[in-house]
Amino acid sequence: MSWDDIMDVLFDGTQKEVDNVKCPECNGELRVSYFPESKSMEVFCKGCGAFVRESGVHEEPNFAIMKSA
Repeated sequence: MSWDDIMDVLFDGTQKEVDNVKCPECNGELRVSYFPESKSMEVFCKGCGAFVRESGVHEEPNFAIMKSA
């Protein structure tokens, strides 16, 4: 699974898919945050420290919708 695949799951995945997503580099646990005010999100691996920031998020990702429910 690549970082692009991870982002696809975070945006469009089911609860089960989101819960099972792991770092594509080390298989570590991910911390994912969505910031609606800046329309951005961050993905950080607690294992290897890999970090991805996505700007210009035009819709609220599924993981954020499920988290707030």
